Amino acid sequence: MGGYQYGGSPANRVRFAAEICRAVREAVGPDMTVGMRISQAKVSDNEHRWSGGAEEAEEIFATLGATGIDFIHTTEYRAAAPAFGDEGFSLASLAKQHSGVTVIANGSLDDPETAASMLQNGDADVVALGKAALANRNWPHRVRNNLALDELDGRLFAPVADVKDWELELPA
Repeated sequence: MGGYQYGGSPANRVRFAAEICRAVREAVGPDMTVGMRISQAKVSDNEHRWSGGAEEAEEIFATLGATGIDFIHTTEYRAAAPAFGDEGFSLASLAKQHSGVTVIANGSLDDPETAASMLQNGDADVVALGKAALANRNWPHRVRNNLALDELDGRLFAPVADVKDWELELPA
């Protein structure tokens, strides 16, 4: 087969992302911040994990870190949880260990103690909040001052934009 091959081995699976990172870095120069957001999970499968475990994560993060990007933003359903199985390092921690770049962790970090532990343990350089920030636009102030945090009102996401049966039908 001619040309580039993507997929299969971890090196080939990360190749496309690495090529994009290098191309963007080259296009914008050294003065612009460039990063990559990455997750094991899929939109339709929060439980999906890379089959090669921590060794695959090492290869992926080392490859991305060598592209010249400034940060890797990991996002997992639970950022502080072990990336593979019930024990071991989180995905953010693996990115921190193997990429050599700044790491942002995202995923269920609304609990201040969990978020702080990611930073204190060196598992991430920055934590990002999604739902907690939507529910508490002043989350840092509330945490700093030991104020109660609000729960996210799910109505914020209504109505749900989903695919209707008639949209799946092919034209005759």
